[in-house]
Amino acid sequence: MAEKNKVQEELDNNSLARMRTLLASERTFLAWCRTSLGLLGFGFLIEKGALYMRKFMPETPTRILDEMTLLSIFTLVSGMIILVSAAVRFILFQKNIGEKVKWITPYPEMLVTFAVGLILVISTIAGRMFFK
Repeated sequence: MAEKNKVQEELDNNSLARMRTLLASERTFLAWCRTSLGLLGFGFLIEKGALYMRKFMPETPTRILDEMTLLSIFTLVSGMIILVSAAVRFILFQKNIGEKVKWITPYPEMLVTFAVGLILVISTIAGRMFFK
């Protein structure tokens, strides 16, 4: 019984509020990751469309194809910047607040983020090699 009261004393309102803040930060991080993946997917879609148009519709003006390629590069780079900045913000925030609560570390989420980024970079390079 004394052990139960000790746990309740440790989880005061302040530490519970910090835990809620950590969970809200994680949800925000996941929302930014979802936004980033949407931009990355859109970039791949545009680039794939340009590559198909080059291959199957050779009469398409090169200006259109070049602009599609630039737009796809812009969305891919924007998606990666958003993903990396969200990850950095999440790590800094989790370390700052998480140390006070002695709670989880953000490393599993970061491992997934870097794995997704690596897969996207490799698939971009492979796609360019396949269609050239």
